[in-house]
Amino acid sequence: MDFSQMDMKKEFAYYNKVAPVRTVKLSGGIFKYRYYRNPNPQVNATIVMLAGGSGMADGFFTIARSFMKRYSLISFNYPMDFKGNEATADAIAELIKYLKAENVYYWGQSYGGLMAQMIAKRHPEVVRGLLLTSTASLSNDISFEGMECMVGMLNAKKEQKRYKTYQKFPMFLLPLMMNLAFKKYLKDKPGAYDAVKEMMEQLKPDMTKEYFCHMTSLLADLRNYMGTHHKEDFAFLKGRVLIIEPDDDKTFTDDIKEALINIMPSPAVVRKMKGGHLAMIFNPDAFLKIINRFMDSQKLS
Repeated sequence: MDFSQMDMKKEFAYYNKVAPVRTVKLSGGIFKYRYYRNPNPQVNATIVMLAGGSGMADGFFTIARSFMKRYSLISFNYPMDFKGNEATADAIAELIKYLKAENVYYWGQSYGGLMAQMIAKRHPEVVRGLLLTSTASLSNDISFEGMECMVGMLNAKKEQKRYKTYQKFPMFLLPLMMNLAFKKYLKDKPGAYDAVKEMMEQLKPDMTKEYFCHMTSLLADLRNYMGTHHKEDFAFLKGRVLIIEPDDDKTFTDDIKEALINIMPSPAVVRKMKGGHLAMIFNPDAFLKIINRFMDSQKLS
């Protein structure tokens, strides 16, 4: 996947056409989502895309487009009508049932991986498998060092500071700051960097203070669930979990990564991959190859 050869504006317009944003009223509020039901899937599965801490699902629309060639796909920003992680997990499960999606695999990136685990624990009836990328665990069996890292990341004062920052921050500067972060990784690929900049332009309507404050609240709420997940919660997923933890991703400590691997039943684990925390953007071809190979092995009909 060569970003430098893509017209992001045109690609995003097509994505909007084939997978438009729809709205449904669920029992707890309004839920906006995209759903592409593939009429001729190569693999009879539905990928649910769960974004990381930014909550910007459309930031991965190039990956979504690739998934749509082989599977059905559901994507969304985390709806603001549902407060807290349990309410959000319940709402996602209700959406899946409403759409009658089949063979559902949740691709969870970073925070999205924790949400995927929460859905699996609370609603195993809507989970066929998990695709966990650069994420952590809420395991009850985690080392002191790992727990210390999680506590540091979910520190209350840090979250309060972030919340106040979003309240005062001029949001029109946010795409610029994100572009500068991408430039660091794409400094040798100017064409790809220009494409990513254009992709950021497509996300501007969703970059609001209200939404980023909502995401900050969801991240802070994770403190309430640390240590609450057990191996038996995921036993039903034996052979149906893929974990991608790139060697060069230092977001989470090795202790946290090991806790995730240990709590899952016989997961497929991939570590020898470059791209850091956003490997799906910086190394998309390798990322998609790993996902597709795993999905082919699931023998879904």
